[in-house]
Amino acid sequence: MTSKKILAAVFFAVILIFPVATLFLPKQSFSELENRSLASAPVLSVSSIFDKSFMDQTEKYLADHIFLREQIAKAKTAIDYTAGKREIGGVYICENMLIENIAQPDKEITKGNAEAINAFAKKYADTLQTTVMLVPTAEAIYPQELPAFAPRVGQTEYIRSFYDQLSDVNTVDAYTVLSAHQKEYIFHRTDHHWTSYGAYLGYTALSKPLGFKAATSDMFNIEHVSHDFLGTLYSKALCGEKLADSIDLYTYSQGDPVTDVIRYSGKNKQTYASIFFRENLEGKDKYTVFLGQNNGLIQIKTNVANGKKLIVFKDSFANSVMQFLTLHYEEIAVVDLRYMNVPLSEYLDLSEYDQALFLYNVGTFTGDTSLKKVMAY
Repeated sequence: MTSKKILAAVFFAVILIFPVATLFLPKQSFSELENRSLASAPVLSVSSIFDKSFMDQTEKYLADHIFLREQIAKAKTAIDYTAGKREIGGVYICENMLIENIAQPDKEITKGNAEAINAFAKKYADTLQTTVMLVPTAEAIYPQELPAFAPRVGQTEYIRSFYDQLSDVNTVDAYTVLSAHQKEYIFHRTDHHWTSYGAYLGYTALSKPLGFKAATSDMFNIEHVSHDFLGTLYSKALCGEKLADSIDLYTYSQGDPVTDVIRYSGKNKQTYASIFFRENLEGKDKYTVFLGQNNGLIQIKTNVANGKKLIVFKDSFANSVMQFLTLHYEEIAVVDLRYMNVPLSEYLDLSEYDQALFLYNVGTFTGDTSLKKVMAY
């Protein structure tokens, strides 16, 4: 057989194998590499044919399940990087870290978020002290890392402007304390979250407005539980393996105050003994060692018998702060409004809480419409 015939045979074999393998090999519902759910099989119906949604769903399904998809995606990233591309999948490929390209703030969403927090603070002014902390992302803390073409969002100006729209609410300056420690490991290199040390710095900034004395860092035992964490930004860009992160857990040297961690799922609830879900260190998304997978409501109970109760409305940046805040409260309710689809009153009596904290990172907050739910609480 000539070389041309061999090449032709290989070519046709590939053409045949790819669609057959795509159609008949077992399908995954979740991509560990990209840390996201994959498209489900399209449902054929008369309406889906006429409104063209069937074809759209089919295209997404095939794109998500094509044979050797992850290998192809990695190969494309390598080609793009070699060609000089420094923004891939909404992520800037910097020399020392990956940095998320966050969207320009949506003015209407920002206005709505301010109105929601103001309404909540006013409604519970007699019983609850409300505090807000917006955390700048790595883009604001490490501007020198960004490629020259990257637009600047102006996060410090955004935070200041947002705080100016709030009434009778304590506000916390996280930027100053984080920027002062810029040369330290305060943000993950392959993930958009801050590290445990970054979260500790945020906790110290919260101490004065929340009225407690922050524990010094030497009062914690620091356990290094992972050295091969490839986070959300790696999942988007599919490059940066050499930048793999570590994850640290801080435990109070005089004993863990946490007694119960109750995770709610609809009408069901399950109780755990720790805020650390160590089994998640075996998976791709190791950051979920803090409080577990995203969830609408988690109650944390401690042996701190001071009668103080805190409710935290938050995104996932707050998860790693809980390892510090539990030292100061008898109970903490942790609420992620993005996953709350029933009234909070079915689970909690807000009149029993002394303080409310809204803790979000700027990247999430500028596009989050779920905060309006607090207006109904």
